[in-house]
Amino acid sequence: MALTFLTMVGALNFTFKGIYNLALENINFFFSFPELNEATFLLYMKGAIIRVLYTIGLVFVIGVVVSLLSVFLQTRFLIAPKALKIDFSRLNPVEGLRRMFSLRSVMEFLKNILKIAFIGVIAFSFLRSEWDNFFLMPFLSLEESTKRMLYDIFQIALRCGVALLAIGVFDYFYQRWEFERSIKMTKQEVKEEYKEVEGNPEIKRRQRQIMTEIMRRRMLQEVPEATVVITNPEHIAVALKYDIDEMEAPVVVAKGAGEIAQKIKQIARENDVPIIENPPLARAIYKMSEIGDEIPMELYRAVAEVIAQVYRMKRVEV
Repeated sequence: MALTFLTMVGALNFTFKGIYNLALENINFFFSFPELNEATFLLYMKGAIIRVLYTIGLVFVIGVVVSLLSVFLQTRFLIAPKALKIDFSRLNPVEGLRRMFSLRSVMEFLKNILKIAFIGVIAFSFLRSEWDNFFLMPFLSLEESTKRMLYDIFQIALRCGVALLAIGVFDYFYQRWEFERSIKMTKQEVKEEYKEVEGNPEIKRRQRQIMTEIMRRRMLQEVPEATVVITNPEHIAVALKYDIDEMEAPVVVAKGAGEIAQKIKQIARENDVPIIENPPLARAIYKMSEIGDEIPMELYRAVAEVIAQVYRMKRVEV
């Protein structure tokens, strides 16, 4: 609105001299022909009216273009044809009253009051500064007093337009901030949406705990069938299984740290599975292998020595 208003004021100020001269020319023409017939009068009036309408129409077109450009720039050239769709719910008087007395409507009303007051102060301050000149107009010629009055009107319009533009810029950024704030989700809404999309976190956490417990039980069930358990010696335990006839390389059947490592060693003792302390090898297998994987090739030699040691221990026992 401010841009359109300023554009219209500027365009009218630019074209006013031409309109003024055209009006003066018409007046002089009428008074210079004492016997003006109807045909000549209508012909001249038609031309004069066309020229006036052409000038005013040009100003109007400029205002429309600037108005459209300002709207497109504010909305970033967003076109929403759905907004033109007929919605009979807007004719509901109850909804209309609810919107009329909503907090947003009250805030908009207060903002408009402040805008009018601000512009009124600016206009009044200019009129007050020009107050003495108004009393001199009766002593000026008609042309001079008209030009003076139009100049004052233009100055008031220009100042009010600049004030409107300043308010519009501030209001534009405020409206964008308020809109972005209104569409942001609260923490509770984020949690609810996450539950709908990803599922309840508590349930998923419980499911992970159950799956971990099941995998741990399956892993510990494989320990009695292990060939050897390699430890570090308190914190890490790795159980390996090797069958020379069926396997190309030893397989990790269980591994764990802390409490799980102690559980693996306990089950190994209960089932007479050899426990070998080899901290570097235990750490390497724990880091480089997962349950069910064959040991890495770079650890073949070290693991082979451990398994050979286990076979020697069993032959001695026999």
